[in-house]
Formats: sequence, structure tokens, C-alpha cells
Amino acid sequence: MCGLDLFNSEDIDLDHVPPKQFYPKEIRKKHNLNLLTLSVHSACNKAYQKDEDYFVNTIAPLAQGSYSGNEIMKDLSHQFQRPQGQRLGQMILKEFESRPSGLYLPKGMVIKRFNADRVWRIIWKITRGLFFKEQSRFLPENTPKYYKLFTAGEIPPPEFEAVRNTPSKGLYPPVFDYRYIIIPEVDNLQLWVWVMLLWSKLIKIIVFHDPDCKCETCCGGE
Repeated sequence: MCGLDLFNSEDIDLDHVPPKQFYPKEIRKKHNLNLLTLSVHSACNKAYQKDEDYFVNTIAPLAQGSYSGNEIMKDLSHQFQRPQGQRLGQMILKEFESRPSGLYLPKGMVIKRFNADRVWRIIWKITRGLFFKEQSRFLPENTPKYYKLFTAGEIPPPEFEAVRNTPSKGLYPPVFDYRYIIIPEVDNLQLWVWVMLLWSKLIKIIVFHDPDCKCETCCGGE
């Protein structure tokens, strides 16, 4: 994650990409999944743990109605029975609002807010891990990028259509799938467009510059 050498370090973890907790326990048991792991520094791995917990708790409720979405909610319901899970669950419940800023919403509708910095931090971590898996290249943390989340019923942008017919890359797509395309270089700019599907319900689009991009943004205007 940090890009520093692992060979001289004795403190190394195996990091699941995406996080193991994305995969509900019942699905892991039933399908005997062989999940992707990458070697990382222990300190780097632990630095993301709380945000990974937050991500699953705040985003997974939006995936209810799918097979994997319902199963992940069963896992969360068990976690809510423990003190730490209760604290996190109470925080997440406050992110649902029936009258945001005093507005009246249509019957049965609520607004769901989330901490965007924490959510996108995990999406970018997953993207960087998968990029390394696919390309054997390091993707720097500060790479110029763009994110977007789409829930069931929302219409994705045109870049989604360009990616959707490419081969599936997910080990178990009903929980997590991803695909990507490379937009050819134009004026020293090369873009990657990645689409992730979580729990068969949530679409996340990530667009970022190639690590070797030589455009002015990546080169600091030099």
C-alpha cells in the first residue's frame, strides 16, 4: 500500500482484496472461496481496519434485496449484538434521515448520508490492490482520480456502458465484481476506467490516471 520494499521487513500481513468481510460468512462457507490476498506491511494493513469496518456497516445496508446483500446484513446483525458493533451501528443509524434539513420526503423514502472520505479511502485501497494484481505495478496514493457511486435504480454515466461488456474479473461476482478499460493516450494522458459491483446492487466507478502518465497534472505542471 505504501510502495516501500517488503523484503527487508519482518512485520508483514496478508491483506484481502477486497476486504474479507465483504464476503458474508455463510457464502464463504457454502462456496469455499479462495479469496485474493496481497503481502503488505502490518502497520499499513491495520491503518485501514476501522475504515473497512465503517465501509461495510454504512454501505452494505444499501444492498439489501440481493442474495449477497441479505447475507451480509445477517453478519452485521450478529455484530450489532456486541458492544463495539452496537456503537458503530448506532452511528450508522444516525446517517439515515427521514426529514433532511426539515424537508418532507415521499412516503417510505429516507436520505442516507456517509463519510465520503472514509468510504472512498477503502474503494481506492481496493483499486490500488487490484491494479497491482492485474499490472504488477504500484499505484500511488496521490494519483489523480474520480469516483462515483450508483445505487439500484440510478442510471450510470456513459463510461459504465464502455466497461460493462468487458470480461468479469471478480472471483465471486455475486459479492464483488470488477472490470476495467484503458482509454488510449491522448496528449500524454492515459486513463483507466474501473467499475466495481458490490453485492449485486451497488456500482462504483473509478477513473484514474495511469501511474506512468506524463500529463501536466501528474508531472506538477513541469
